[in-house]
Amino acid sequence: MVTAYEEFNSDVIDEYSSTIESLMSVLKSWGWYEEKHKDIYKKLTRNLLLLLNKKYMKMNKEDYCRFLYQWVYHTQKKYDINEYYISVFYQAVHASIISAGASNYCPYYSYDKDYENSINIIKLQNFHHNINTIRDILIKKSASQDRNSQYCYAQRYANECVKIYRNMYDEFCAGDKSSILKNQKTCSELSTFNNIYTTFLFNQGDINKKIPDLASEENEKLFGCPADESTALQEWKQGSGPALGKGTLSSPGQGMGTVAGPGQGSISDGVEQSDNPKPFNTTSVVSAMAGIPPFLALIYKVYIFLHKTIKNT
Repeated sequence: MVTAYEEFNSDVIDEYSSTIESLMSVLKSWGWYEEKHKDIYKKLTRNLLLLLNKKYMKMNKEDYCRFLYQWVYHTQKKYDINEYYISVFYQAVHASIISAGASNYCPYYSYDKDYENSINIIKLQNFHHNINTIRDILIKKSASQDRNSQYCYAQRYANECVKIYRNMYDEFCAGDKSSILKNQKTCSELSTFNNIYTTFLFNQGDINKKIPDLASEENEKLFGCPADESTALQEWKQGSGPALGKGTLSSPGQGMGTVAGPGQGSISDGVEQSDNPKPFNTTSVVSAMAGIPPFLALIYKVYIFLHKTIKNT
């Protein structure tokens, strides 16, 4: 959710400063955080205070935890923060807030501990959490679309996730690789992606004409979109900063976003600079940091507008 990521990254205001400073002074005396990353630790402390004290009511706690974990992951990678330091700091702050009577959830979580190639697992997870939005875009379009349309971005998003799924399946799950202990959670996530992609997207309406079949060998489909995507992708990346990093379910979840690693040819792998604006640049910095393709951030805003309009009619 765009709002959550914006708030995760917002400056810490005076309302929380005294509490945060007192917590951090204790942790600093124990050597459990790095001074050069003080602002990041202050934001993390503020985010945990809001969540555990139930002061953030804009989403359920499961979604909040998921977005918070992703924010921590991307921030740690972006600023090259030692994972041991941030894990100990997180757990110490979490325990301190709980001991003062706050709710106990969102314990520290490390994607790298559970998954091979975590950044792409996050990408696939966010795709299937956003499956309803992708489906609604793809199912309504049949005529040719402009390469910068929501439809073509959604199609390229699906194409990219299919490539990631296949590459990861071949590397970690093909043959007897799935029986290797360190691969099991990765393979479980790939199985979940396969089920949701096939059931709730590919098999809906005429969408099977517009995106690849996971059971086939086709790498991508460009139904209704220009065949040559290289120019569009290059335009999207110009002025960008560095990238942030290289089961069966009965119904799909709700959520936002994704992040691509380097070399993936992603539509969302950089941060647009303010002196070289591109489409949807009002959300691009937050999107690139947190893993939300700008077109999905825009879709989210449109959804909220329509939802409010329907409620008022």
